[in-house]
Amino acid sequence: MNELETFAENHKGWLFRGHRCPNWKLTTTLERASKRCCVDQIKYERAVWGEFRRHAHSYGLARVPGDSDTIEWLALMQHYGAPTRLLDFTQSFWIALFFAFEEAESDCAVVALDPSSLAEDEAGKDYNMVVRENIDHGLHIDDFLRKTVPFYTNERLAIQKGIFVYSLNMRRPFHDLVLQNEKKFRILTVCASLFTDIRNKLNEFNCNSRVLFPGIEGYAWYFKNHTF
Repeated sequence: MNELETFAENHKGWLFRGHRCPNWKLTTTLERASKRCCVDQIKYERAVWGEFRRHAHSYGLARVPGDSDTIEWLALMQHYGAPTRLLDFTQSFWIALFFAFEEAESDCAVVALDPSSLAEDEAGKDYNMVVRENIDHGLHIDDFLRKTVPFYTNERLAIQKGIFVYSLNMRRPFHDLVLQNEKKFRILTVCASLFTDIRNKLNEFNCNSRVLFPGIEGYAWYFKNHTF
């Protein structure tokens, strides 16, 4: 546990992501879905993007983003499980550790990414429009990675201290762009022998599915990884 605490302390201010398997690459749900369906990633995203926005209003959402709110639309899609170009990170090492070990059956990992190695948004540029034109027309392509949070967040994203990292180049695998641009990232392998201690420590922090996933669903999931 000391190694975990030291890693968290030494990487304050970084972004974190939990992986159930240490050898997983940084890949988006869009990459995985388009590959599984044997469809070009650009065409796949464009189709999902159009269909989701066309029908989302019929599912009783408390809020439907405006037509120009591209980032909020993508975050909403990600929230409900649609494949997107967004890759989830959190600003909390311990929350990332929870996602890494929650369903792991052997060693897992936490990936730490230095946000200062990501591209900065240009002042005055509307990235809702940039991303929209990138999806619809393939404009603004570059090999940088950027971070974003929608202006209107949801409860789960706020509680999980979530932040998204995304690319404007759907021709390149996300992980390749991380390596090409020499992003500063570290991978900490977490031994399965620590899982009991991790469970106890995270519960002390109230870092479990009952808290991170508000509602009856998160409460039910809580019992999958809980001892009385």
